[in-house]
Amino acid sequence: MAKMTKAQKAAAARRRNRFKGINVTDAALGYAGVAIWSDALLQVSPIQFFTDKTGGGSSWAITGRELLDGLMGGAGGVYAGGVTKGYYSAANPFAVIQANASKHGVEALVKTVGLGVAGTVGKKVTRKPRAFLNKTIRQFGLGEWIRF
Repeated sequence: MAKMTKAQKAAAARRRNRFKGINVTDAALGYAGVAIWSDALLQVSPIQFFTDKTGGGSSWAITGRELLDGLMGGAGGVYAGGVTKGYYSAANPFAVIQANASKHGVEALVKTVGLGVAGTVGKKVTRKPRAFLNKTIRQFGLGEWIRF
């Protein structure tokens, strides 16, 4: 095996010392982004997507169970008898997702850009309180697992 250069050794040391826990701030921003797109495409929250079985009583809301049923060839719990929303007719869960994307996609894109800006500004504004929280967490011995 070839010898490592100084730069390679420094890069390896940086990788070893990286934080491997959960950053709560980044997790909250990530969940907000997923919530924006699941609302736009599926008309349900991310939690509803995994836990609900019926799409919340709406034929335009798609849950994980309905999507899986649609992948296996079923109707996915979506009413296929000529239900229209605007000018779309829903025949399967994927047609519903396509209709939702065309109707709510631009709005979700604007919200995503706004979330990115708000997240950047919010992180800068809350730098000192988050530093205090991180210092307090390290005092309790949880600094290697959690960060704000």
